[in-house]
Amino acid sequence: MFRFTSFAIMADKIILNEAKVKTVQLDCLVVMKIIKHVDSEFYSGMSEVAGETCAGILTGLIAADDHRLEVTNCFPTPRSEVLIEGEEFSQGVLQNDDGKHTEITDMLKRFREMNIDYELVGFYQAHKFGACFTQEVIDSLVDYQTIFQDGVVIVYDPVRTRQGQVSLRAFRLTNKALELSISGDWSPEAVAAAKLTHETILEELPVVIKNSHLMNVMLSQLGLVRKTKPAPFLELGTRRSLEKSYSKYVNEKQRYDALLNSLIQKRQAENDQRAQRNEPPLSLDEIKRQLKVPQLLTRGGMMDIFLNASNAGAFANYASEVTNENIAKLFISESVANAVEESHTRA
Repeated sequence: MFRFTSFAIMADKIILNEAKVKTVQLDCLVVMKIIKHVDSEFYSGMSEVAGETCAGILTGLIAADDHRLEVTNCFPTPRSEVLIEGEEFSQGVLQNDDGKHTEITDMLKRFREMNIDYELVGFYQAHKFGACFTQEVIDSLVDYQTIFQDGVVIVYDPVRTRQGQVSLRAFRLTNKALELSISGDWSPEAVAAAKLTHETILEELPVVIKNSHLMNVMLSQLGLVRKTKPAPFLELGTRRSLEKSYSKYVNEKQRYDALLNSLIQKRQAENDQRAQRNEPPLSLDEIKRQLKVPQLLTRGGMMDIFLNASNAGAFANYASEVTNENIAKLFISESVANAVEESHTRA
């Protein structure tokens, strides 16, 4: 995801107020453009070749009276260009970022000239099974919310949509998580003082899709048409997606356990050294401020463990929801089959 690093704001100049937005409203145009963008890139393999997920910019405005964020338009984020052979990596990255920034700025200028809402309100990304918890998403949210505090990320699940249910979720960083991200201090003591867990880093907002009058008329006409084929959401072929979801859950759970075990081993080794010096041992839950943070925590601190736990939770929730839906579908299909069999028997 392209970050607006040129618009960086110093932490001491940021004042976090109470969030104004309580709900997110998506125009049907935005939903269709997101789905079309993902279908054209995600399933054609472009995301794997470019090494980036499908992403784009959201524009709109805030309805202050209703505490609603209205997303009225969007456009894809420019892809990174392949570096020319012999070109230095850092120079190529800077040129790509400058080119992306120029293209995005030009698009916003066109929106303004065409009298289209051009205010940046967030970005969207496509993630299988809704597992959107990555360091890049957090960094991008920090950039957006330091400029526009009510900025959000719209997470689109192409797998769930292919099964007949459009999956669009809106997230934003909570104020406490935003403060820690701006300060860059994700040490255990800072996280404990902020009372943050992997479930309270992001706040999910309800999403409402707004259709135009013509779209409502078309949907009403489609509702009156007799369906000759079973609806896509009644199909039972979800075994492949469940297997992928479970395998990814296992991988994320193993990463989380590895990080947590490494942290515990690091603390136990430190306590052994303290015991040799006749010093009291440190707790596994907190670290005294005068001591150095364990090297395991890397640049993200506790953020890495939280993100792995959140991704594992997303995969587990997806598997649970799909399993429950499949059980209900099996009961429905069984009832339909019994009804058809009884009608044939009577005939």
